[in-house]
Amino acid sequence: MPTLLMNSQFLLLAATNLCLFLVVSTWSFLPIVIVDLGGNSIDVGLVMGSIGVTSLASLPLIAPLMDTYGRKRFVVGGILLIGLTNAGFLLFDTYSPLMILVRLVQGMAFAACFNGCATSIVDIVPPDKRAQGIGLFGISGSVAVSIGPYLGEKFLLTWGQTAYFLLLIGFGLIGFLTALAVRESERQGSGRRMQGFFLTAFRDRHLFMMVLAAMFGSGFAAMNTFFPLLARTLGIEAGMFFVFYGISLLAVRIFVGQLVDRVNREKLLLACLIGFGVMLVSTSQLRVAYETIFLGSLFGILQGLSYPSMMARMVDRASDHNRAVVVSLFTGSFGVGINVSVLAWGLIADSSGLPFMFLLGGGVMFVSAAIVFGSYIAGKHEPSLQKQVALETEPD
Repeated sequence: MPTLLMNSQFLLLAATNLCLFLVVSTWSFLPIVIVDLGGNSIDVGLVMGSIGVTSLASLPLIAPLMDTYGRKRFVVGGILLIGLTNAGFLLFDTYSPLMILVRLVQGMAFAACFNGCATSIVDIVPPDKRAQGIGLFGISGSVAVSIGPYLGEKFLLTWGQTAYFLLLIGFGLIGFLTALAVRESERQGSGRRMQGFFLTAFRDRHLFMMVLAAMFGSGFAAMNTFFPLLARTLGIEAGMFFVFYGISLLAVRIFVGQLVDRVNREKLLLACLIGFGVMLVSTSQLRVAYETIFLGSLFGILQGLSYPSMMARMVDRASDHNRAVVVSLFTGSFGVGINVSVLAWGLIADSSGLPFMFLLGGGVMFVSAAIVFGSYIAGKHEPSLQKQVALETEPD
């Protein structure tokens, strides 16, 4: 860890990612602006959800371009656009569907900046420290999520909408300055033609891990989105859940990240799947407030272990000329798992109740774990990290 924290490029990328997620997390109060300008709940859903359309749909185009032309221009352009486009909202005196266009542009900008940063981190982190490096990098986003909404609410309620959007623009411009100082990775510029996004998924056998990432994304969505609703129906405050989620997540990434790189990734992910199942089933049986401490802590531990492990596991099979594509395949799969499952979980909760939804979610995780275990036993799993690192370090 000390080596990574003394790497100026690692710190600059983390600072850029911090600014990116300061913008993203501060958008939490954009619905208030939409309603104040005359929009309704449907308008809020359309504006807020539209960013996910382009952030996912643009990946098949952006990722191959990153592998061909480098990461930096996408990081710099993405964070600048993320900041400046917030000025577009200042043009509206009343709600307008044209706000959706601003969000569509922001979705593409987010995809470019986030995946550019993530791929750059993978470029500079040694293969035997991938999970640790990815986890430490993720701390910048976690810190931003805890700061951004607080500052956004203060600016919006104290100084108004103009100050709120100027704050968002400021976050983007600070990130733009840190991104300018990032150096392009020496491992890029292979001279090979662009790698097909979907072709890479099938040809390099990433599909299984993509499905697994989507499953973890669905479990994340169930807890992050619907736990506060369940707690409210039971008369329980959900604040402690998120406090202990944040504490345990940071603790895992700071103190356990190095150990994650020393264990078999498949076995760790299998254990995390089972853990997600236990967590979701336990949530369905929530009765008293102190149980939120256990559930929040477990959620943070599982998320802190599984996300960097999955991303590192996919990148273990990537090469210099298609690394951005593989990183984007992972982030896109996780995002699809979140966005698709939110709708499914919502329909199930509406028809059968939140406890049944969490119980069913736990069952889905256990079934997924059984499939992963069967694949592992049958010898269909991919080579271990140690074998992969050895392959990467062999001379051509």
